[in-house]
Order: sequence, then C-alpha cells, then structure tokens
Amino acid sequence: MGEGRAAGRSRRPSHLAAVAGERLLELVCTALPERPARRLGRRVGSGFYRTIGVRRGTVESQIAAAFPERSPDWVRATALGCYRHFGEELCATLRLAGRGGRALLDRVENPGEFPALYRQLVPRRSGAVIVTGHLGNWELAGAYLSAVGFPVTTVVRRQRGAFDRRVYAMRSSLGIETRYLEEPARALGRALSEGRVVALAADQHAAGGGVTIPFLGRRASTHRGPARLALAFGVPLFFGALVRDRAGYRALFRTVAATDAVRDPELQL
Repeated sequence: MGEGRAAGRSRRPSHLAAVAGERLLELVCTALPERPARRLGRRVGSGFYRTIGVRRGTVESQIAAAFPERSPDWVRATALGCYRHFGEELCATLRLAGRGGRALLDRVENPGEFPALYRQLVPRRSGAVIVTGHLGNWELAGAYLSAVGFPVTTVVRRQRGAFDRRVYAMRSSLGIETRYLEEPARALGRALSEGRVVALAADQHAAGGGVTIPFLGRRASTHRGPARLALAFGVPLFFGALVRDRAGYRALFRTVAATDAVRDPELQL
C-alpha cells in the first residue's frame, strides 16, 4: 500500500450519497445468501479503506499511537481489518433491519445471559443504563435487547438530513427507540421509569467535561453521562456489547459500579 499525503487524504462522501449507497447495499445484501453478503460487506469495507479513505489517516495514527512497538505494515493491516469488519457488520445489520431483531436470536450464542442477569439485579418494572462503545455490532446489540424483551432507548448525536432519517428508520425497524443528546435528561428519566433500557456509547473523546482515565497506554477523556444517569435515577449500570463469534455473535454484559466520583448537581450527558 502506498503512503504519502494523497494516499491518506479522505474523500468523504456527502450525506445524500451515503444514503443512496447504503440503500443500494441493503438491496444487494438482502438479496444475497448470508455468506456471500458477508464477503461483499468485507469488500465494501476494503474499498472504503483503500479507495475512498474515509478517516483512514486518523485510524492509522490512532492504532500506531496505541501500539508504538508495531510496524507500519502491521498498523495498515490492522486498520484494513477494522474497515472490513465494519463493512461486514453493516451488511449484517441491513439484512436484519427488514426482518426485525427476533431474526437475530438464533445467531446469538448466549441469548439468555442478559435476561438472567437483569432479573437478578434490576428491581421489577425498573429500568437500567447500558454503556457501550463502537465494538462488535452496536446496532444489533440494541436489536438483541429488544428481541429478548427489553425495550431499548438509545441516545445518539443527531446526524444531518436524509442520513439521520435513514438511520432513525433502521433503528426503529430493529425495535430501538432513538433519543438525541440535546433532548432534556428528564426524557431519559421517563424512559427508565417505564422500565426501558437506556443505551449510550461512551467511547468518544469527552474533552474537558469527561473523566480522564488510562486507555491503551495513554490518557483519554471519557464521558460521565452513563454513570450520572444511573446515579440520578437510582438504576443499575451495565457494560454491554455484541461481538462476532464464529458465524454468529456472543453477547457480553458486565455490571459497573457508578460511584459518587462522577456525581454532579446538574445531570448533563
């Protein structure tokens, strides 16, 4: 793979082009059997890395900073693997969006693990907060929770125009309610009081408003919002993710202790 300024430059597609491309990919992935669809997804991911270069320079620089002992070839190969994984999981999500989350259950190795943990730790008719990250397939993680009987509200950043509407509709088809970060926190309180699971991704840079922790050998600022929300409304806090395992997925869930170290008189996500 060639290096240099031009090779690392990202040619970011417009939101309308992204919507059109995703719609075309959905039609093709839905029409194909699963294994060819997964191979197509990996090829799409390779194309985004090698040809379009969306955020390629950022991805490679972050991997190199986290693993300074690794060679440039290893960094590029790892970055390419990430893009291929993303393409494969995008195809998987688009295939399931038209059928709903219940079609996912026979693909999850341990579908009963979270319901058992939830019944053990969460009072009846109470809600819970789940913190996740851009790990595995975060969209299908919400679909899985909905499919096993837990209504899910996810909190996200609003995107622009048609792309936001497209993602909103896809999540709705998977049984996921979408709320936006700019909405009042009391809306999430209502969701929790209704027994919903509120899911937030907290692995993006939180700047000065976050908690600084060690991560992959460096200091990183992570969001306080999930812990603040759990403390403010007195509900349990979990970490959750859905990761690919052989031909299917494995659900990962762990309890998290939310402490007064992140308490704030005014709840801000």
